[in-house]
Amino acid sequence: FVPNYDNFATALHPEDRNRVLEAVQQSVESALPFLEEYRIIRPDGSERVIHSIAKVDRDEQDRPVRMVGSAIDITQRKQDEAELLESEERFRFLAESLADTVYEFDSIGKFTYVNEAGVRILGYSKDELLGNIQARDTFSKEEHARSRKDIGEIFKGKTIIAERKFIRKDGTTFIGEIHSGPIYKGKDVIGVRGVLRDITARKEMEAHLQQSQKMEAIGTLAGGVAHQFNNALTGITGSLDLLELDLSDKVSVTSHIEQMRNASTRMVNLTNQLLAYARGGKYQAKIVSFSGFISDTLLLVAHKIKSSIYLETDLPHDILSVKADLTQMQMVISAIIINAAEAIEDKGRIRVTCRNEKITNETGEKFPKLKQGQYVRLTIEDDGCGMDEETRKYIFEPFFTTKIQGRGLGLAAAYGVLKNHDGLISVESELGKGTIVTIYLPGIKKLKMEKEEPVKELIKGTGTILLIEDEEEVMNVYRDLLERLGYHVLCAKTGQEAIYIAKTFDKDIDIAFLDIVLPDMGGGEIYPRLKKTRPKMKVIVCSGYSIDGPAQEILDAGAHSFIKKPFDLKMLSEKLSEVLEKN
Repeated sequence: FVPNYDNFATALHPEDRNRVLEAVQQSVESALPFLEEYRIIRPDGSERVIHSIAKVDRDEQDRPVRMVGSAIDITQRKQDEAELLESEERFRFLAESLADTVYEFDSIGKFTYVNEAGVRILGYSKDELLGNIQARDTFSKEEHARSRKDIGEIFKGKTIIAERKFIRKDGTTFIGEIHSGPIYKGKDVIGVRGVLRDITARKEMEAHLQQSQKMEAIGTLAGGVAHQFNNALTGITGSLDLLELDLSDKVSVTSHIEQMRNASTRMVNLTNQLLAYARGGKYQAKIVSFSGFISDTLLLVAHKIKSSIYLETDLPHDILSVKADLTQMQMVISAIIINAAEAIEDKGRIRVTCRNEKITNETGEKFPKLKQGQYVRLTIEDDGCGMDEETRKYIFEPFFTTKIQGRGLGLAAAYGVLKNHDGLISVESELGKGTIVTIYLPGIKKLKMEKEEPVKELIKGTGTILLIEDEEEVMNVYRDLLERLGYHVLCAKTGQEAIYIAKTFDKDIDIAFLDIVLPDMGGGEIYPRLKKTRPKMKVIVCSGYSIDGPAQEILDAGAHSFIKKPFDLKMLSEKLSEVLEKN
């Protein structure tokens, strides 16, 4: 390559040639330095980028003689710059496309970059965030100490992953998960770069799941306690029946027996509430007009409401019917009404309304546990003192008590009852602004009237009964009751013993009285083995739990009936007569 003007002009890229030659001409005419970037085509056809600086040498008459300077190949640098620009554009596109906040701030906490998601989540404009707002302004006050510590760790070169509480421009707060790390310049940390994700919804779901698991565990415990209570109460109520039979002519004694029976009844109601909380509440489900049922229930609890409280109702006649255990549902409604009354210190109002509501995919988003279909919605609203957030967390736990919460199992039992009826209960409340309790129950269009059975006298009978019960006190009471009714009783404390008796007893066994919880095997395992040995023998399932669950499974397998502990002598006689009369 001979460095002359013609060769220089020929080597220039066609698209740059005119511009560069004009710059050369201007430098010659003006005596200003030549400073340009341009492309050349090498003899092998490759393209290079040149950075050139030169000046024009002149003779004594100020005529241009030659151009002297340097030309540096900057092709690689230009490629690196292009790749860097592309990388920056890619980063910016990704950052601006994310739903999470991407941010950078310097050593004094001033934001140097925030993406559009950050603008949306934090509620500030971009000018505000890049102006006077500093990183610490986005943390809630209780997080300031921890945020300073986090930033200090980052400036030591560490990466921080943490959950913190943040505050928006409008004062509302949210839980955010941050992934933050240092921005380096050489070896020095000059700022912080990170991603902030709003995880409020996730934390609420986690809390709800933990609460559900907690309720599940407490429910299991409550069911076990209720079962043991019912076994003990069976011994008490059965013994009272026997005492009454033996001492019916002694008025002073029978009055004491009646007092003990009333106390036992209260204990039975308590265990029913425990079982309801443990999702065992549908003992005797009936179809009932819901509006009428609510009206009747309100009459029963009206005497517990102060005269200064106005009870307002809106119960249309076209409300769907429901299938429910009336005792359990009455307990639920009563507990909520009494809670509402206790929440009102002086004058106030309780409003009870009922509506039909169809749950669809769209309307069911608020209550995802409800299946699609027709429901009855009951709303009980009071203008009492309300509850704070901390109280609301525990209102469905057994024996949690505050003045505004009521006493005992109340809403805890309500939770179990509604869940067991394929329904739902929710509570909205704010301190000083009252409480709204909403109940959903599956609606039934056609009301089937169920006739009440007339009260029967004690029914005696004959035959042989195989009594399968592991608790000796309960077994002794059962045996005495059955013998008083005229039956011959065979006793078995275990499943194996029951099967052995069924195989070896040389006469007919009319009924097996089967407890579902035994030390060696469950009722579901015993039942088919008994039926295999004695196909014609009838089976009554007996349990301190409700009919739902294992008892229902045995009934579905072919057992003839169910009786729940504790029961009195009359109930027992009626159940035996009913089963023996069946073909």
